Amino acid sequence: KPITHMVLGRRSLSSLARPVVTRLTYPARPPRGTQNGRVVTPAHWEKIGGIFPQEPWRGDSSTLHDEEDPRTLEVRDARQAASPLTLRRSGFELRHWPSAVVDFYNDDLIRSQYYPETAELVRAACGAEDVFVFQHMRRDSSALNKESGGARNAAEAKAHGAVQRVHADYTPENGPRKLRELAEAGVVSEREIAHRRWSIVNVWRSIDAEQPVRAQPLAVLDASTVAAEDTFTYALVMDEAEPPLVGFNNGVGFSERHAWYYYPHMRHEEALLFYTYDGTAPLEGPRFVFHTALGDTGGGGEAAGRPGRAAGSTLP
Repeated sequence: KPITHMVLGRRSLSSLARPVVTRLTYPARPPRGTQNGRVVTPAHWEKIGGIFPQEPWRGDSSTLHDEEDPRTLEVRDARQAASPLTLRRSGFELRHWPSAVVDFYNDDLIRSQYYPETAELVRAACGAEDVFVFQHMRRDSSALNKESGGARNAAEAKAHGAVQRVHADYTPENGPRKLRELAEAGVVSEREIAHRRWSIVNVWRSIDAEQPVRAQPLAVLDASTVAAEDTFTYALVMDEAEPPLVGFNNGVGFSERHAWYYYPHMRHEEALLFYTYDGTAPLEGPRFVFHTALGDTGGGGEAAGRPGRAAGSTLP
């Protein structure tokens, strides 16, 4: 069953070369005996805390390792790929899938209209028997990120900043924990998930109905070029909770094997699907599509806004 995690996005205008050579910010590999991560504020935790399972934090926050490893790399034009880039092969896929939603800032409309649209999209793309959409988030490149933007990045903000750091939303351990959490919340039933293969899928769509995405497009890393030994957990710690809490996402260290792609000038009627936890081949272990917003694409020109991700998490 796919579980769909949705993000609504808004992206800016500027001309993009294809491919582009730009800086991607990887997390630095943690030194032996240390944990990658950082402490976040209560406002930031309120914004992101529903994405991953929350666990008690028993580590030492003063020893968290949060260094970056910026790399200047080529990001390929996925539209010009020699072979089709598919969910099965690379962990991501672009689909033409228009939406009838007229106001992506209306959460009630998103849940009543866009969630069913997204479920049908994931069902068609993944061949899933059942799909459950459980979350959405809007992102806007004009907003600040990493809780430094005050009210513009607060939990109640209409959209949150783009994440310009390589990451994936789930780990081998907390993906299944998220599924159990959704079952406990009644989103899916224990009967439906017992003895069935499942995945968590992110669906990204621009919510700007008039202009294509041209600034800070989303880049995705071909999952077939990532080895398990490249990856490590990244801890987001809320020290001010009682007791302290932590949520983990997935980090990956740079490798020459990695193949990065983006879809130039994505339009409102297109949707990019990618696995944040791919459990379709359980004997081989889960796959993850690492992703990041691109920064300087070298396109120049005037930049308009990047309206966000309309995304959801679906469980096939």
